[in-house]
Order: sequence, then structure tokens, then C-alpha cells
Amino acid sequence: MKYSSILTILSGTLASAAYPGDIVQYWVDQSAILVNGTVIGGLQSPPSGWFEAIVQGAVYLSADQSHNESLAFQQLAVSHAAHNTLIWAFHATQLYSTINSKLRAILPAIGLDPTSTSGLKAVEIGRQASRKVVTARADDGINNFVDYVQQPALPGVYQATPGGQPIPDTPQAQFIWPFAGIGDIKRFRAPPPPSVNSSEYEGFLNYVKAQGMRRSAVRTAHDTETAYFWKESQPIMSNRLATAIIGNSLATDVRASAKIYAQLNYALSNAAIATWDSKYFYNAWRPVTAIRHPTIFLASGTSVTNTTWEPLLIPTPNHQDYLSTHAAFAGAAAAVLRAYNNGSDVVDVTISSNVTLDNVGVVSRRVISLSEMAKDVGDSRVFGGIHFNFSCEQGVKTGDWVARETLKNFDEKWMDF
Repeated sequence: MKYSSILTILSGTLASAAYPGDIVQYWVDQSAILVNGTVIGGLQSPPSGWFEAIVQGAVYLSADQSHNESLAFQQLAVSHAAHNTLIWAFHATQLYSTINSKLRAILPAIGLDPTSTSGLKAVEIGRQASRKVVTARADDGINNFVDYVQQPALPGVYQATPGGQPIPDTPQAQFIWPFAGIGDIKRFRAPPPPSVNSSEYEGFLNYVKAQGMRRSAVRTAHDTETAYFWKESQPIMSNRLATAIIGNSLATDVRASAKIYAQLNYALSNAAIATWDSKYFYNAWRPVTAIRHPTIFLASGTSVTNTTWEPLLIPTPNHQDYLSTHAAFAGAAAAVLRAYNNGSDVVDVTISSNVTLDNVGVVSRRVISLSEMAKDVGDSRVFGGIHFNFSCEQGVKTGDWVARETLKNFDEKWMDF
């Protein structure tokens, strides 16, 4: 029996039920699976926020244009918007059949025959939504070549991290158009980091040297777990946290669900663009480079050189230290989810992360405060030995600021893809 015939039979029995879960969350989950999968194996920080903002922009557009239709109709429209946008985002990979399988798997549960008159209309809404967003984003700056000129290997200046490429990744990401019309991203540029020859810098350096060392004698078991737990892509973790907080409460309100995930992912992408602007403006070195540096540069005249020092989280990411994008993602997520939570910082959910590094396995954490969550994410990068404290603290602040501006503009300018 042809698949379309199966769907026709199913539609007669399931059309009134539709998919019982939150269709927006379904596609958020599938996006995470694609990024974590063996073909992709992860994305650099800005693209990891950028692609999901595009997907959720198309999802929200299709949800907005179909919200007066049946629930199954809305779910079918959203699914085709997500499918087509994911295909576009990952068109240079081997994920066509995988993405197709994600759509095929959900169609029977939705129950609306996509070849029926109503089904065809829903499919077209989804396709048009995707087309509109990807057309707007086809030349948004992420494809452009931006050269990086290597600077002399002086104290404080970014140098290639062990095992990394000589040039830091995605220098063009600082020039990606932000979402929701928040304006020139340079207005979010962070204040300068502490100078390497200032008295305060020595304290920051000694702290990460001791706490972030791979076989640290002072880092607690809890802090080690913190570093491992938050290692996963922060946009994926932020969306997972959102789903834990929202639950199935918006399953029958597709537009409302699509809106919160669009707000979240717009803010995450904008936060990444803002941190990349600061990274390339200040061009600051990573802890491992500072600790292995052969000369004395601290104001006290103390040598910190340890040419065999390794961080807990290896390898150190192949881009500048200041700001921490991981921390900025967390600050942005906290701001959006706090707004969804009627301004309250208090939540009570448990989320898990499968840590593949060092064969750690699944780690779970209870989150009871959005502010503490953001701080925890920042701290994790210090305990992991890959960021200085000041980079993470400022990262959270910048992410929060960018997210609040994104939310302020969202209702009026969310279609400024």
C-alpha cells in the first residue's frame, strides 16, 4: 500500500487528535539530534545559534499564518517549514535522508493527509514560510570571507590553541545581520578585559591555572561535574531547558510555542554575534596560551610558565577568550526564559547532558534559578580551564543585555529575518 494511502486512512481516525505533543518542541529536538549526530559532530558557536534562529523564524511564521486552522493543519505547516529550513541549513552535508526521516516519522501522528486539499494548503504555508526566511538569510554575512591577520605572539594576544588551526574560526560571524532588528551589534561591545600586566590579572590567571588544570588538586568533584555537564552546545542546552520549563503546556497553542522558541533562538544567535564582535575586537589569548607562554609578563614579575599544562576540557576552542560565548548564550537564555516565567527567576526542573569526553556519560542537574544557571555555565568554562573568570562574567551580562533588546523589539520586528 502506498504511503499516501496509509495517511489517507489514518487521517480519518486521527485528524481530530493530531499529534499529542508540542510540535515546535519536536522540531527543536530533531535539530539538536542533527547537530549532535555523527555527520555534523557539532557546530561552531555562532552557526549553532544562527541556524536554529532561522529554523524557528520559519516555524513561527508558518504557525502565525496557520493559527486559525485545525491543530493538525498547524502541525503539518510547521513541520514542513522546519523540514525545508533544516534542509537548507544543512544542504552541504549528508543529512537529506535523515531530515526527511524526521518529517516522515511525525506525519502519521499528525494525521492530516498532506495530499488532501487541506493538507496541500498546510504544506504550502510551511514551504512558503521557509522560503521567505531562507531567502532573507541567504546573504546575511555568514558566507563572506573575512581575513584574519595573525598578530605577533605577545602576551595577551590570541595565538593558536594546542591542536587548533592557526586561524581562529568563523571570523565572518561578527558581521552576521542580527535578528529582530536590534541594530548595530557593535553597541553591545564589552568593555576592555583586564590588562595582562595589571595587578588583578594575576589573580584571574592563577585561579584558572589551578581550578582548570586537567588533573587539578584543588577543583572539587562537583565543579568537575559542572565543567562536564555544561560542555554540550549551549544553544542545545538552552532549548532543552526551555522545553523542561514549558513542558507540554503549549501543545495545543502552536503559535505561542513557536513564539517563545523564536524569541529564545533569536536572542541566542544575537548573543553569539555580539560576543564574536568583542572577540575579534580585543583578540585576547586563552588560558592555555598564557600559562604556556615562555616569558614573564605579570606585574609582580612572577613566572607562571608551565609548558605541559592542559585544561580539563580539551581541546581549547579555536577562537579568542574574551567574551565567553557559552556564558553569553546562558545569559541570553536566562533573560528570555525569565520573561516567559512572568519575570521570575525561580524554576524547578531537571535536565541531562550526555558527556562523551572522558567517557563521563549522562549527567543530570536540577535547575532552580535562571540566574544561578547562567553563572554555573560561566563557571563551568573556568573549571574546564578554557576561559578566564572575567570573560564568563561579562559574557553573561552581554547575553542578558542582547536578549532583553531582542525581546523589546520582537513583536514589532520579528519578521526582520
